[in-house]
Amino acid sequence: MKDNYLTLKDKKGNKKEYRILLNIECDNDINFVIYTDDKKTKDGDITAYASSYVISEKGNMTKLKEVKNKDEIDFIKKILESLETK
Repeated sequence: MKDNYLTLKDKKGNKKEYRILLNIECDNDINFVIYTDDKKTKDGDITAYASSYVISEKGNMTKLKEVKNKDEIDFIKKILESLETK
């Protein structure tokens, strides 16, 4: 991660850079990062992705995993909805 960007590899090993929108550090050792490649949907909304992660001893994000747990998804949705401007 550098300057609010995150570089991830796809299944083919290609690197892709994402802009970090929000980093959520929780007390229960499950942390979340919400990020985007700035692509937009047909409605003009920015596509965002969320992953859980572990903080390494050096303070880096490691072991990013797709968020699949319903409670975690609901938690992230509530945070995004609270930030949404209308």
